[in-house]
Amino acid sequence: MGTNIGVQIRKLYEPQLYPNSSVFSLFTRMFGNRNKEVCSVGFEANPYHDEYLKDFENYCLKRHYRVKIFTSTAVSITNKSQEFYVQSEDTLYNQWGSSLIPNRNKTKIIVSSIDIASWIQRTVLTRKIPSDLPLSKIMMKTDIEGHDSIVLTNLIFSGVYCSIDLIYGEHFNQEFQHAVSILKQYTNSCKTELIPLDDESHFMIKLPFF
Repeated sequence: MGTNIGVQIRKLYEPQLYPNSSVFSLFTRMFGNRNKEVCSVGFEANPYHDEYLKDFENYCLKRHYRVKIFTSTAVSITNKSQEFYVQSEDTLYNQWGSSLIPNRNKTKIIVSSIDIASWIQRTVLTRKIPSDLPLSKIMMKTDIEGHDSIVLTNLIFSGVYCSIDLIYGEHFNQEFQHAVSILKQYTNSCKTELIPLDDESHFMIKLPFF
């Protein structure tokens, strides 16, 4: 959620291109040495990244990586058109601070948003798992610039949150982390790990699709 130029997805399939990335330990915990069998879905609201992400998706599919990226699509709690605020001049950092949060110093555009809880219920939780897989895991990266707690709270209310094995991201404030820890104290069924992790290594580099 908030895939920017797809670096985190490419790290999963081609780790040799991104040495010493801190997310690798989580990939190993979740997927072992079966990374190439993982299905990855990305959501990115910023239309400035559309062309690069479509080229990246085609690159992945040609190599039989199971990748789908929803471009010009903001992760939210509703399906509708929303105002999105882009750091249009920040080409060096790939406009990484673009957000649904209003900001008069950024360029306002209109993008489609997706109710991610409903999408996960409809698409992920109903997926058919091959019988030869010993265990299926769901891992989520969230980096949607301050909208994270709203979306994750909606995942909790919808019952989807506890279907996800591990969620990592940058924008978890202390209040939200504390609330989640209390929630887990009173349930034996929710094993979801919430891990604050900001792996921004290599994020500025647009590697070629060779």
